[in-house]
Amino acid sequence: MGPLFKHSGLPVYHEAMLFVQMRPQPQHGSFESALAVARAPLSAGLQALAFFERAGMIKRVTPVSRTSPHYTSRMLVRPSTERGARPELIGVLGDDLEGWSAPTLNLSAALDQRTPGGATSLVELASDGDVRQLQLALAADPTVASVSRVPTRYLTAKSAARPSRPTTKKAKVAPGSRIAAMPPPVRTMWNLQKIKWSEARNLPNFDDGNNIKVAVLDTGVDNEHPDLKDQIAGYTYEHPDLPGASSAQDLIGHGTHVAGTIAATINNDLGINGISRASVHAWKIFDDRPDLLRYSDGTAEYAYFVDPVMYLRALIDCADQGVDVINLSIGGGAPPDPTESAAFEAVVANGTTIVAAMGNEQRDGSPISYPAAIPGVIAVGATNLQDRITNFSNRGNHITIAAPGDAIWSTLPTYPGQMGWRAERGPDGGWRQGKADVRETDYDAWPGTSMATPHVAAAVALYLANGGDRNPTTIRNALASSADKVPAMGGRDFTPDFGYGRLNLEQLLAGLGQ
Repeated sequence: MGPLFKHSGLPVYHEAMLFVQMRPQPQHGSFESALAVARAPLSAGLQALAFFERAGMIKRVTPVSRTSPHYTSRMLVRPSTERGARPELIGVLGDDLEGWSAPTLNLSAALDQRTPGGATSLVELASDGDVRQLQLALAADPTVASVSRVPTRYLTAKSAARPSRPTTKKAKVAPGSRIAAMPPPVRTMWNLQKIKWSEARNLPNFDDGNNIKVAVLDTGVDNEHPDLKDQIAGYTYEHPDLPGASSAQDLIGHGTHVAGTIAATINNDLGINGISRASVHAWKIFDDRPDLLRYSDGTAEYAYFVDPVMYLRALIDCADQGVDVINLSIGGGAPPDPTESAAFEAVVANGTTIVAAMGNEQRDGSPISYPAAIPGVIAVGATNLQDRITNFSNRGNHITIAAPGDAIWSTLPTYPGQMGWRAERGPDGGWRQGKADVRETDYDAWPGTSMATPHVAAAVALYLANGGDRNPTTIRNALASSADKVPAMGGRDFTPDFGYGRLNLEQLLAGLGQ
């Protein structure tokens, strides 16, 4: 289903979806104890869920965590082998019990127990009109820890669907090369000059950050890009149980652009320089299927949005693997549901610093965007060449710091792709995909708080590599105290546009490791 619109013309919640989190249940130590649970009556909320399924109102239930032995998207019913029997609620207690059709099997046994905060699954309904009724029934069930609508998260390049880009100068294509747009000479990259990148690298005992893990949760990555392939240490994109196809390709290009700012190979006489040599671990959290977005003026388009299960699985992976920094160049208007909140808490408890984009709706009144507004997250705004806040960067008191985010050159996939698709009316009057909004290949300059955020993520990686304390609060304070108080701040120490100022990498690292 497509997203549900309620916020600045962009979707706030996914249609016809609920996250259901069960309370932890006692482990079943024997076949007899499992059978006793199977024969126990279902709670009222789960009875409602079973009723919805039997009525054909439930499409799919998918456990969030990939570590569950039941890591598979499944329907809630299986036809009984008994003649004339009706389909019943499945409970997955093990291979010996999976074929049972008893209606009393407890749903919580089928749900994954690894998800932070309790067993959680995504329940997809056939119609958004049925969501409220099921939500109320489950909320009243004492075995259900939480039930909530599913927040929508989207890209924070200048347009959620497609960032506006300047006309780019075409390069001469050398034999064996596929560079389609020519970046400026590395020495003239304005964003690196602004943050005093060269000066930071000249500090005594400077460490490029090879041993620091930076997670990029985004549209994927071209891990064979000649300016990136040596920096991509891991790439997770496969989810065989999910209905939306997810290939290894970064069709949109957004994740590859973010990764290049963080860690494109330095001084290799190709393209651009990344800010660090950090080890990039990429998680693709978008599938390859765009959603139809209908606007109030009667127009529509097809665009890509974060897949909620892929996103939460990536966060859980980050907690398990102990990554140092997470870059989240995504946003959305709905506060986190309990599942997303629990995942963030688990990540931060491991000492991981999370950096997120403020969002690009300043002209719509700068509505609060999450995950940037989640407590403990470093929220990043975007500045331009004149050290002013861009005309799209959201303002708000939860901002920490600003960084260059206008016309930022970085890597793009070497293969074709698109930011979205136009929507056109078909012969039946319904919407269908029209012309693709084709992106550039190899390199391009994009605007957005999406582009500012990886500057700060890379700066955190270098701070850690050069002896900085791994505590996320300490890192936030270090970024704040070292930022440049640019003239546009009017002499103030903090503003809702800039936070504590514009990133100064040299000042951030000065004195570390001495």
